[in-house]
Amino acid sequence: MPDELHDLADVPPEEFVAARDALAKRLKAEGKADEAAEVKQRRKPAVTQWIAAQVRRHHGGVVDAFRAALNNVAEAQETAITSGDRDELRRATENRRLAFAALGQAVDDVIARSGRPAHHRDEVLSAIESDVAGDVASGTFGVRDDLELPELPTRETPRDRVAERRAAAAEAAIAAAEGRVSRAREELTKAEVELEAVMERYRRPP
Repeated sequence: MPDELHDLADVPPEEFVAARDALAKRLKAEGKADEAAEVKQRRKPAVTQWIAAQVRRHHGGVVDAFRAALNNVAEAQETAITSGDRDELRRATENRRLAFAALGQAVDDVIARSGRPAHHRDEVLSAIESDVAGDVASGTFGVRDDLELPELPTRETPRDRVAERRAAAAEAAIAAAEGRVSRAREELTKAEVELEAVMERYRRPP
């Protein structure tokens, strides 16, 4: 029953309960009791959840591009730590900034087309960024827990090379720490959104 559920996903939250019940009733009348029961279990999404789902569904390419940008940052951070090359990290960080800006435009488009208040923007962006970041890296952001760090340089290593590698490792470590802080904030926002949905469900049961 993918088509029916996809159509239901586009229904605005205010119209969701009526549309869901009508679909479940129609499926039951057609003898599809199991499918009707599955539809009936669907809960009305919070506005921010619905907007985020619309962005993923109708701007999937933008979300995929942002995921790729985060992947590139993760790889560049490891390269900076292991080889001292910070140029790729700078380029990857800039590309992530551009990809995030494009994601923001996609959110703005969905908000504008659906007539939603603009104040939902930051929560939706945070929720999508948190989900995508979780797909890219587990544990620490951008630096694998099992990453093999380079050995300390020997006396024969030129001083400027030692300083460059230390600076690269410090820069990558700072970027990773900032990423962890960002993810923690995003997880808090996501939890608040989920709490809002639960409270709304119990205040006004479908």
